[in-house]
Amino acid sequence: MKNKLADFNFFYSLLLPVVLYGVRCHYRTFTVRGKENIPWGEHFIIAPCHQNALMDALVILQVMNRKTVFLARADIFQNPVARFFLTWLRISPVYRIRDGRESLSRNEEIFNTAREVIEKGVPLCLMAEGRHNDRHQLLPLVKGMFRIAGATQSELGDKPLYILPVGLDYDHYECPYHNVGANIGKPIDIRQFMSEYKTNEPVALNQMRSALTSSLKAQMHDVVSHDRYDDEYAYCHFKTQDALHELRLYNNPFNRFVARRHISESIAALPDEQRQPLYDQGATFAEKCRQRGVPLWFASKNWTVGKSLLALLALLLTVAAIVPIWQYWLLSNVTVFLPTHLFVQRVIQDSQFRSSVNYGIRLLLQFINGIVVFIVFTCTHDILWGLGMAGLCALSAWVTPRIFMLLRDVWYGLKLGSRKSA
Repeated sequence: MKNKLADFNFFYSLLLPVVLYGVRCHYRTFTVRGKENIPWGEHFIIAPCHQNALMDALVILQVMNRKTVFLARADIFQNPVARFFLTWLRISPVYRIRDGRESLSRNEEIFNTAREVIEKGVPLCLMAEGRHNDRHQLLPLVKGMFRIAGATQSELGDKPLYILPVGLDYDHYECPYHNVGANIGKPIDIRQFMSEYKTNEPVALNQMRSALTSSLKAQMHDVVSHDRYDDEYAYCHFKTQDALHELRLYNNPFNRFVARRHISESIAALPDEQRQPLYDQGATFAEKCRQRGVPLWFASKNWTVGKSLLALLALLLTVAAIVPIWQYWLLSNVTVFLPTHLFVQRVIQDSQFRSSVNYGIRLLLQFINGIVVFIVFTCTHDILWGLGMAGLCALSAWVTPRIFMLLRDVWYGLKLGSRKSA
């Protein structure tokens, strides 16, 4: 296993762009802020909040756009197919006490390999919370990352090692074709903790954990309340447009995330008795959205009937442009129309993994569809036809879902508008 994760792999380099293009197709918008904070050319560990199982790793891959090694909890490697795919993605298992005490001894080899990866200049990503979370809240950080950081910095000497905090935010964890944002914070220089590390390692590890916790919370939407989480989250959506106006930000997916984060930060500064009326407003807003059949993420967009009509016009023009080649477009889009999410919902109990599995199924089917279409049109016509249809498959994988998204917005917009006018 030594150095295997960091070594060059031809098939990995060949297929990585396909995987990343699949991520772009899976999400409606993909926004990254703070890329200037990435310490390119230095040794660093990427530390994102763990919001959405394997999709977090794919989002980080998309942000880095280069080979990145990951450590993940060992239990997701039990399935042979999952183990093969995860290993191919440069993801290595890390064992926890719940995996059995006898398994913990295997972590020493894993941690040694992780240090070698960092020393070779390959970015290493660890989900510092140790497990994913289906809430916009930061869980307590585990110490494995900081043990690796301390030991690696000892090996590097005066050369800096950084921990890079990354906040991730999803409009919806499970369903595809929603918005995702990555917010990259200032890197944390581990050298500042090494004096304490040499004399009192546990204290230094706690200092590292405290520094990363504060930095991660500043990069993500960290909902304050645990008992009334849903109500606070709804209140943040309820007040999104007001916060955008206050912050003088344009109304787009990433800025709406910034607005929700700002609202939760404002709530955190209030005493508990002043929070309760806000939570009540959030509960009322969520109930109204349920009655209208409109999700929170849409209700906070400030969509109007006029926007629905303009979107409908754009949709009609797009469809009209496709009509002359509808037969070819349909052939290139067979997998797009398959309701794979219904199958995934039936067989995957953990809702956090459904998005990952659905993404994998759709990417594989689209890839197979493209190869079949290429072979069929090359054999029945010529190589140029085959290449053209393969390109159409790649284009339609991005365009067709967005037609569905537009239809979804029109539908929700008309429902929201009709209820407002009623």
